[in-house]
Amino acid sequence: MSDSELPLADRGQEQMARAMMSDGLSPEEYAARWAHSIMCFSLGDVRYSDPALQAWVHALTAILFRKPGAPTIEELRARFLTEYEREVIRKRSLEDF
Repeated sequence: MSDSELPLADRGQEQMARAMMSDGLSPEEYAARWAHSIMCFSLGDVRYSDPALQAWVHALTAILFRKPGAPTIEELRARFLTEYEREVIRKRSLEDF
């Protein structure tokens, strides 16, 4: 399904996506820093009226769902995070929920 065929985001989805983007991080850095804390992600199932928000959310979606051509989380963490930050995430990922 092409992006133009996706349903339009509702107000809540739009607000949530804008909040994620509001830190000023690229989708790549956002994924590097926060992918380990995202348990469910459906914001890429809709389209957005703002082209910049649309591009940001769909780039993040490609990373999170390991779509062809998207960088891996490990590659992005190596690029954006310090060794200490990577170690903290590694330890958190071993914790039970």
